[in-house]
Amino acid sequence: MASRTHAHRLLPATVIMHPDNIIDPCRYPTQVLCLDRKMESHPRKHRQAVFADTFARGCDGMVMSSQAAWHLPVTHPWCIRGMKLGRSVNYCWETNRTFYYIDNGYFGNSAKKTWFRIIKDHVHDIRPIISRDRARLDRCVGVKIKSFYPGRKILIAPPSGKSLSLWHMNPEVWVKEVVTELKKHTDRPVEIRLKRPRQERMKVDTIEEALADDVHCLITYNSVAACEAVMLGKPAICLGPNAAGAVCGNDLAVVENPKKPSEAEREAWLRHLSYSQFTFQEMADGTAWRILNS
Repeated sequence: MASRTHAHRLLPATVIMHPDNIIDPCRYPTQVLCLDRKMESHPRKHRQAVFADTFARGCDGMVMSSQAAWHLPVTHPWCIRGMKLGRSVNYCWETNRTFYYIDNGYFGNSAKKTWFRIIKDHVHDIRPIISRDRARLDRCVGVKIKSFYPGRKILIAPPSGKSLSLWHMNPEVWVKEVVTELKKHTDRPVEIRLKRPRQERMKVDTIEEALADDVHCLITYNSVAACEAVMLGKPAICLGPNAAGAVCGNDLAVVENPKKPSEAEREAWLRHLSYSQFTFQEMADGTAWRILNS
């Protein structure tokens, strides 16, 4: 609740297993419910529960199983971590429920994750770019803006099956349709880059190495790979809701001459996105909650 003290936010989050007698909807009609998908049938493990617990501390929310949350009024916003709760995201859209979606950050992470995107009412920040200062961007390590440089081939980076299932799509079908459409507009060679486990793609054949290997343009649906491409000097085409949509094309017909945003446009875009990703400390102390609702 917004009226509670900052000190209260730093107390351990309330954890609820079952829906009976846990909330008075009339007294707390908008308390955030932070979903933990494993609570109903598995013992809680710190690594798995940390997102729900931490976000709950920062917004005076309540941690509960996703099954329990479905029994409560839609006036309660949800906090949802990851595509394994994609069904809950769809349910929020269907019922017009406010939700906060947590997933990997757009930039600033190394092998160890520090930044996590938190998006209100979507899984990506697809808002028009908001003018921001550079303070948060400066805190992100390894952010590089490279000049655009040419290449020969097209790199298709399909999202994971979990991600595409949010839009009731199949990765294999999507790739076939994209390749078929591409042939109408270009005769460039096409390479498919399937998503692999994070630890593998951070160390072996990274996205930066793949893009540097004679790539003309990257094509994806909603993958963060589009953000990385635009930062690293390769244009991208996004065929779905994507955080890079403001600096990318969205039509395969322009593949021979894709959009190449200026350095100033990319700087403004990165500043904007830096206000959509947060550290654990910022989740716990209320900073994320304040920014998301300002």
